[in-house]
This record gives sequence, structure tokens and C-alpha cells, in this order.
Amino acid sequence: MGLHISRIEITNLRNFAHLVLDPFPARAVIVGENGVGKSNLLHALRLVLDPELPDSARQLREEDVWEGHGTGLATGVVVSVEIELQGYDDDDDAKSVLSWCTVGFAPYTARLTYRFRPRPEVAVFFEDGFAQVRETDRPLTSLDYEFVVFGGLDETNNMRRVRRDVALKVLHALRDAESDLQTWRRNPLRDLLERLPLDAANLTATAAAVALAVDQLAQDPNVGTLEARLEKRLSAMVGPRLPVTPTLGFASSKPDELIRAVRLFVDAARRHGVGDASLGSANVLYLGLLLESLAEQRLADVFVTTILAVEEPEAHLHVALQRRLFRYLLRSESTLLLTTHSPHIAAVSPLDTFVLLRATDQGTVGTTTANLPVTPAQAQDLERYIDVSRAEVLFATAVILVEGLAESYVVPALAEAAGFDLDAHGVVVASVHGTDFSPYVALLGTSGLDIPFVVITDGDATGDAAGRIEAGLRRGARLHEVADDGRELLKRAQDLKEVDDVDDYQVDRLAILRELSSVGIYVGHQTLETDLCGLFPSEVSAAFSRLNRAAAAREDVTNGVQNEQADEVDPELRRKMLGRIEAIGKGRFGQRLAAHIAEVDLRALAPCVRNLGSQSQPARGVLPPGIEREPVHSLPVAAALDPLQYRHHRHDHRRHAATPHIGEQVREPLIGEQTKALPVQHRVDRVRTDATSHLASAPNPTSSRTPNTDNQTRRCHCPKKLTSASLTTCENNIRKAPAT
Repeated sequence: MGLHISRIEITNLRNFAHLVLDPFPARAVIVGENGVGKSNLLHALRLVLDPELPDSARQLREEDVWEGHGTGLATGVVVSVEIELQGYDDDDDAKSVLSWCTVGFAPYTARLTYRFRPRPEVAVFFEDGFAQVRETDRPLTSLDYEFVVFGGLDETNNMRRVRRDVALKVLHALRDAESDLQTWRRNPLRDLLERLPLDAANLTATAAAVALAVDQLAQDPNVGTLEARLEKRLSAMVGPRLPVTPTLGFASSKPDELIRAVRLFVDAARRHGVGDASLGSANVLYLGLLLESLAEQRLADVFVTTILAVEEPEAHLHVALQRRLFRYLLRSESTLLLTTHSPHIAAVSPLDTFVLLRATDQGTVGTTTANLPVTPAQAQDLERYIDVSRAEVLFATAVILVEGLAESYVVPALAEAAGFDLDAHGVVVASVHGTDFSPYVALLGTSGLDIPFVVITDGDATGDAAGRIEAGLRRGARLHEVADDGRELLKRAQDLKEVDDVDDYQVDRLAILRELSSVGIYVGHQTLETDLCGLFPSEVSAAFSRLNRAAAAREDVTNGVQNEQADEVDPELRRKMLGRIEAIGKGRFGQRLAAHIAEVDLRALAPCVRNLGSQSQPARGVLPPGIEREPVHSLPVAAALDPLQYRHHRHDHRRHAATPHIGEQVREPLIGEQTKALPVQHRVDRVRTDATSHLASAPNPTSSRTPNTDNQTRRCHCPKKLTSASLTTCENNIRKAPAT
């Protein structure tokens, strides 16, 4: 890797209160929402490195200062852009040019700085980047400021020479490529033609042939008449003092100037010029000529390096061309900056090239993937995932990571049923197509793009062939953002197999679940399809019935759904139900099930999400929390997932007792009073039994039939999983049932 920008620090400029991008990738794909500052980042680099930027553009105005500063220019703000360059350890030319800019040697590092600050006569500047304004009777204006661009640590180190040899070339968005190609001064073809070692004799002969052709044209009397009319009009306008003789011709007859008459055509027959091409084609032609010109200049050692920056290169290009063209650019150019809104360009970008800008109350902040903590194999997998998914996670406000296709259908449906619009908040549900979440957590975590995310994974509580239980808890522990805490949780999850008492098992398991939830890792009980049966039994049965009309298959699923709601789960019934679903395909079943779930009013069905989205305080800086205000609710949709996560049965191994809702999770006071806390489920069962007998004996004014258990439970307005706090109220309601 050659000379490249390795670090950027911007203070008080436009969108940026204080932006630090370290490390900055040599090939950078800069993404972010509209207005976040992608173009302003390129402008900051131009202030330091662009030789074509006039000094008048480096003298900032009030609107160039970060709007959140408060007082702006009036009280002595300092705006700075600091760039570091690396990658020239083996480049003697670069060492020579940057010798007085070098601030480090392992590796070689050069620092270039732009600083806009009050003039010495109105303020005292301190090395820490602040200016103390001298006493004046007026606020400062831009006329009281000056800028300096210097290398190294000394402001007297002038940057002009450096900008000749280490330059930034910016191609702006929606530029008029056609006009540039037809203007000799701005046409990159000019440099290529002037570098050609043309035969002088051939040029002279060509000029003579052109002159002969012009003479042949002039023999037409109409051409001569036009020339005479033009000469007469000019003479009448200004008299003989303007020595101009208008003469028509194809090109100059001087051999040295003949090269300027060369035009670029877009077809072999030379019938169609650039003006006949589409805007996209003209942009591609311009970019191709510029890249070829830069390559020739590198070979000729005209400069040390030129960093090319292209703003929104997707303009006017078909999707297929975007992918093809910029896959080539990003893998062939050693130094290249792109700003883009196109997921198609981002999708073909190497994993280590991303720079994500995100707006906050304290100005735009940025993260990069230059040093992502993943293995080469994981990096390849992530690149393929980003390509296939069209880089949707890069443009997300927050991400919900799920295991498979079924979850990617069902989770948005759960959010819709809960009255929460994921798209409106920019939340993306991303399937990792398996259970290896670690590369995706690395990409989205604080060492990567730092995008808020949660993980939803199956509990897989039942023992596998090796006798290992609670695979989901162990998986979640390994994803913990704090390594030591993750190891401690992993040990606790592994130690569960040694716990014989059912109630003790529940206490330990719920404590682990809660700690994982607090860092955004949600672990279910068994698998998605079985976990949904408790909250959506009719929807699961209806979805399957729409996909399979066989009576035996429907019966297996119906029995399986009822089985999942029982205190004791029959493994054989579960196996049959899952087998029927897998025969259809979990993804296809999840797709159909999502349609049924989306029609449910989850806020009425599950009290835990009744007021979902009513809070205005953001969670993890992005989204409003759930109604229960528990720290485990990092995303509102989590409230809809809680009943699934904490529904836990006594089944294959006797340690797994039924688990209450999240509101009944074991808290410190309850742990201290296990005699009251642990028998909760048993008390609920007793209450429901009492309710059945009590209500069955009570007269029913509207029906002669004895009400069933479900109706009786609804009479007391109790959810299926009661909390310890509401248990007394529930029992009182049952006692008063005949009166009500």
C-alpha cells in the first residue's frame, strides 16, 4: 500500500464539532444519510491538499463554523483540519517531499494541518487549539480571522510545495462531464495527447493536408461570401483598428496546435461525439480518461501521489454498471475516496473500506472498518453477505440480528403487531443464516461501525447428542461485549447441568437471561416455531393449514401447539410438529405465519407491549424503550419478544420448569425470599384450579353451559403468566367472581 491518508481530525467545521477517523482506510467508501456531512468531509480534505482550491475558498465564513458552537466567529472560534499520511516507508521521493512534515518514524507519519483562527492582533492562540480574544468593543467577524496551512508541528512550514506532489483531485457530484470533455483546458484527454511522443514529420504532413482540405473548402463561393460578410460587419463595427480577418477552417495549420483539434468519439465510425452520449456514458468516459492520465503521470514521476475523490459516482449510471465499474475501481486504485448513497456500490466494496458518518446532537461522528477484529475467512463471509444483502446494514439506524429466514419474516410482523414501524425508524432485520453471530457483532459493534443492534437467537435448551443443554445461553455468553463478563456467564450456563433442583435451575437461568438481555442479546427457549406457540397458538395452526391441507399433518401441528402450552412437554409431539413444518420449509412457514401475526393486536394480547412506543426517551441513543422501562429493553420490539424469550417448560429434562413473564424475573429482593418467589408458578396453577372450580359452581346469567377454563381465566382478567405483585389482586378477583 502506497502513500495514503491514515488519520483525519476535524474540529468546528460545518457538520463536525470534533470528528476523528483513526485509522482512515486508504480506499474509503464514505456512507451516511443525506446532510450528514459526506461532501463536507471532502471539502475539509480540500482545504489541506487541493492545489486547485483558491485561497479565497480557504478563508471561511460564519456559515462554515459548526452550528452547535453557539457564538461562532464572534468570540474566537478555532477551526482545524488535521491529516496524517502513512505508507511511504520505502518511498524515497515521498520522504524527501514530506521530510519537514514527518512526525513519526515507525511507521513514517507526516502531519498536514489547516487552521482558521483569529489574527494575532485580536486574539492569543494557545497550542491546545483554543484562542483567547483580546478585549475589544465588538464581536469578531471573518475579517478578524486568518488561515494557515502547514506541515509537521511548525506553522512556518509552508504547504504549497507539498500540494504539488501530494494532491487531492475531487470529482464533484452531478458534474458536467460533457462540457469538461469539450473544453481543452479541463479535458483530461489534453494531458494524454500532450504526452504522446508524436512524430514531428507526420505532424507537419498532417498540418499540410489539413491546410489543403481547408483551401478546398474555401473554393466554395458560399464560404467565401460568408467570410467577406463577416469581415465587412466587423470593419463597420470597430473600423480598421481591430486587426482581425475572419477565416473559416477545420483547425489551425500550425503543427504544434493541431493536436488540440483532436476530438473524442464514442463509435468506431467517428460519427457520434461525446455530446451524443448519455450523461452516464460521459461520466464514465471522463473518469476513464482521468484515471489513465493519473496513471501516466505516476509512471513519469510527475508527482508523489494524487488521491482521487469521487462524489456520488452512481449518478446517471445503471445499477449493473455501478457494480461492475466500482468493483474495478475499489480493487485497482491504491488510494481512492468515494461518497455514496448507493447500496449497489457499497455492496461490492471491500470490507475494510467503509467509513460510516452518523449525525448526533454533538455533531457528526464517524467510524471505520479499517481494523475490524475478524479473521480473513470471516471478512470474506461478511463481504459476501454485504454483497447479497445490498449492504442494507450499512444504511440502518439500528439492526436486529436473527438466525434465519423465518425470523427475518416474523420479527417485522411482531413489530407491526405491536404498533411499531421498523422501517420508519430505519431498523433492519438481518439474517445471519445460522448461529455464528460473531462476525456480524464485530462489524456492528464498537470496534466496527458502532451501529446499535440486538441479537435474537434460539435457546436450544434441550440436550443435544452429547448431552449439552442450553446451547443458546452459551452462544449468547460468547457474544457478550465484555469478555470477562462473557466468560463468567458462559461458566454459569455450563454449570446449569449440575443443578438438580427445578426451582434453583430457574433462578440461575433467569439471572443469565436477564444479564444477556441487558446487553441486547435475547435468547429464546427452544426454537422459533415452538416458542411462538404460547403467544400465537391459533396463528401457528392457521398458517400451517394454509400451506398443508393433509388432515394428519394438520393434526400433528395442532397437537404440537397444544403440547407447547402444557406444563409438561411431550418431546415426541414436538418432534412431529417441527417435522411437519420443516417439510414445508421454515422460511416458507415463517413467511405465511408473519402474515397472520401482523394482523394481531399484540398490545391487547400481551400487556407488556400495551404502551409500546409511548416513551420519548431513546434507548441506546436511537429508539424509544418499551413500556416496562426495564434495562433489558434496548429496542421496543424487545417487549414483543419477551414472552417468547422467557417461556420455558419442564420437558425432556426435569430441570426445566415453566417460567413466568419478564416482569416476574428474579430480582434481588426475591432472591432473598426464595420461599415466596420460587413457588410463583405453582401458586398460579392453584389459582387457576380454584378459579375453575369456583366459577364452575357460580351461576352464569348469559349461558346455561359451564364455562371452560379459558373463559374463566379471562373472567378474572389474568394473563397466562402472572407476576408475584399481581397475584393477590388476581385471587381477590376470583373470590369476587360471583358478585361481578
